[in-house]
Amino acid sequence: MSDAAPAFSASDTEEVTCCLCDDVGERLYQIPPYGVRRCARCTLVFISPRLHEEALSRLYDQVDYFEGGVYGKRSRWSPAMVLQRVWTSGRLDRIARARSDGRSGRPASGQRLLEFGSGYGLFLDAARARGYQVQGVELSRPAAEKSTKKGIDVYCGQLVDAPLIGPFDVICGWDTLEHVPDPLAVLGRIRELIADDGTVAMSTPYFSSLPSRLLGERWWTLKPAEHIWHYTPHTLRLLTARAGFTVTDVIRSPISPANLTRLDSLVVLLRPVRYGPERT
Repeated sequence: MSDAAPAFSASDTEEVTCCLCDDVGERLYQIPPYGVRRCARCTLVFISPRLHEEALSRLYDQVDYFEGGVYGKRSRWSPAMVLQRVWTSGRLDRIARARSDGRSGRPASGQRLLEFGSGYGLFLDAARARGYQVQGVELSRPAAEKSTKKGIDVYCGQLVDAPLIGPFDVICGWDTLEHVPDPLAVLGRIRELIADDGTVAMSTPYFSSLPSRLLGERWWTLKPAEHIWHYTPHTLRLLTARAGFTVTDVIRSPISPANLTRLDSLVVLLRPVRYGPERT
C-alpha cells in the first residue's frame, strides 16, 4: 500500500462482532482508532472498531493503493514482481494438481476461473494464458480499470454484489479474505458459484504464524485498517466448514513456490462438500 494512505479517525469506524459466534471478543491490542479482538468462543481474531464501508472504499480507491507493496514499482524484474510470477505459477500448478485426479482431471482449456480481489489482473492474465476463461471481482476502481484495459472481464465491487453466473471450475482469492467485511457471506457466495467438482484456492496471513507471535502488535502484516480478519489454520477450517467446504491442502512453507519467502502466509485449497439427499 502507498505511504500516502488517508488518515482515519474514530468517526470512520464501526463496532463489529465475530462473524461465526456473534461474540464481541476480548481485546488483544488497541491501535487507535482500531481494536484487535479475539472471539472467546472460536478464537477468530478480528478488528473492532474497524473502518466502515465508506471509509474502506476511500482506502481502496487510492490510485496508488497497490504501488510500492505487492506490485513494487511494477518493473518486470523488481523483486516484488518476480515473486508475483513465482507465486502465480506455483499456485496455478497446485490447482492443476488438485484437479488432475480421475474424477475431475481435464485440461484447463475451457474451464472457468474466477478471482475475487483480482488487483491489476496479473493472476487472471497468467491463468488466461494457460487456457482458462477468466473473470474477476475487484473493489478498487483504479485496479479494476487496469484489468479491463487488458481485455479481462472484471466487476468493480464486492463479490457478494457481483452479477455472476456459475458454475465456475476454479475460484481464487489471494490475500483477500482478510479484507472482506463478511467472510462467511463471501464464502457462501463462492459455494453458490463453484461447480460440484470445483476447486477453491486462497491465501491469507495467519495470526498464529511465528512473526505474529514474536512481534505482537508490531507484526508487519497486522495492518488493522485493511486486514480486518486474522485467521489461523483452525479458525479457517471452522469458517470454511460453516460455508460448506472441506480443506484439502494447506501450504505454509516459505520454500514452496506457491508461498515463496512468506513466513506468515497460508495457502489453502478447498473443495465443496457434497450433500446427500434430504432424509425424511
